[in-house]
Amino acid sequence: MERVFASLPLVLYRRYEAELEGLPCGLELLMDHEALDPSFAAERDAIADALAARSVGCRFHAPFRDLTPAGHDPEAVGLARRRHTAALAVAPRFGVTGVSAHPGWDPGLYGTEHERGVWLERATAFWAGLGPAAAAAGVTVALENIFDRDAWALRSLLAALPAAQFGWLLDLGHWHAYSYDGLMPWLEALGERLVAVHVHDNGGRTDDHRALGAGSLPGDEALAALRSLRRPLDWVLENRSVPDLETSIRYLADRSGIAELEAAGARLEKRGARGGRS
Repeated sequence: MERVFASLPLVLYRRYEAELEGLPCGLELLMDHEALDPSFAAERDAIADALAARSVGCRFHAPFRDLTPAGHDPEAVGLARRRHTAALAVAPRFGVTGVSAHPGWDPGLYGTEHERGVWLERATAFWAGLGPAAAAAGVTVALENIFDRDAWALRSLLAALPAAQFGWLLDLGHWHAYSYDGLMPWLEALGERLVAVHVHDNGGRTDDHRALGAGSLPGDEALAALRSLRRPLDWVLENRSVPDLETSIRYLADRSGIAELEAAGARLEKRGARGGRS
């Protein structure tokens, strides 16, 4: 079954709680270092209870700022491991079954075949080491494309990781801004591991996180390609304002041809008719 989520750092939830109430989507919560800090634990639990009381489904976005999962310095890798392990440990508290994560690949930093091989070896060791924690938490970790120019890094990495704990998250905005390949080569390489999509628009050069339809993303082409896979996905709207979220929901409802996304659009219009905030 298709599910719809809006992205939000957990530590900003209270700021936007009233605006988000009644939106026809769950939340993908960024579990950054602030959200995982012991001093935030009581508030984190209170938010989990509030979301559960409203039956708001959740995903997590794993921490990524300043972290190097496949880095050279073992202390840096150790910090990344601790942060990811902590996020996985909290996931059951929020009823989370899917976690988005950055695999740590940047093609600009690994130019030679040897450097690519070293990166792959380190990345495989890092993520495989998190497999038991993911299994214990009952989650699938979805590794997303960031600066990837083609599917090599994710294809190679996922081939070495168990499908029960690791899948692919297609970030359409990142693909549009950074990939040298069209979408079909990506889907041919990784479509069987696809579990989620990050949805946002841009002008094709920078990661702007605009509302769908506000940039040059070939949305109709992408939606048709994803629909043809005939597999349930988590659709995560990575926009930076509630009005942009609403615009993106309407875009998906009007163009996706997917019943659950069309239903989300209908619920959004009903919310507006009742005087919901926007």
